[in-house]
Amino acid sequence: MYPSESGHENSYSVGWIMGTEAASSPSSSSSVASSLDLISPSSSPVDAKQFPYFHHPSHQLLQDKGFIQHKYYKFRAKCLRERGRLGIGQSQSMNTLFRFWSHFLRTHFNRKMYNELKSYATEDAKHNYRYGMECLFRFFSYGLEKKMRKDLFDDFQEETLKDYKSGHLYGLEKYWAFLKYRKDKTPIETRDELKQILQKYKTLDDFRGAGVDSSKNHHHHHPAPAQAPAPAPAPAPA
Repeated sequence: MYPSESGHENSYSVGWIMGTEAASSPSSSSSVASSLDLISPSSSPVDAKQFPYFHHPSHQLLQDKGFIQHKYYKFRAKCLRERGRLGIGQSQSMNTLFRFWSHFLRTHFNRKMYNELKSYATEDAKHNYRYGMECLFRFFSYGLEKKMRKDLFDDFQEETLKDYKSGHLYGLEKYWAFLKYRKDKTPIETRDELKQILQKYKTLDDFRGAGVDSSKNHHHHHPAPAQAPAPAPAPAPA
């Protein structure tokens, strides 16, 4: 789908939310730690140790016979309780839930689950914790590559514009990557406002140049979020 330079998520294993066979892959632990998804040019700092390789409850949520609903509800409740106890942005379990939602929804779309991802991610972002929003944008970008849905594509554009106007580039970068690398070349219509903004971004390096020190873009030091450029000041009155 996307080349490695785009921060393609398939560069690491997500066996810890799949069945036992997937989780036992010998490369799982090292690939999680080296996830390119966490060092996208405009991503926020997220320590890879938040996602250790171990038999987390979420590991059992998917099995050969499909989704195990009662285990999901138990896992979800635990994550939300921890979020309530520790506070917004302080729960590693909540980050795991965000990440689970982002992956699961790509192939098993559920409206209620999607609305929860979007709602909690938006609430966290209002308190300057953006990992949930980054999971939402990865769901949009990679999920719509798997299956185009007009309602979700409209949401993708809407959330990208909101993200950009709030001073961030992560959503815009994921939208740019989706347009550039999608295999289905059926024309899709981008809003005029987004088209105008995207004219300034031709490569991933353009996102790095918009406030990210690319020299820090490696596996152990994650860059600070890139900020959308501030509008030019109005000219002084004559």
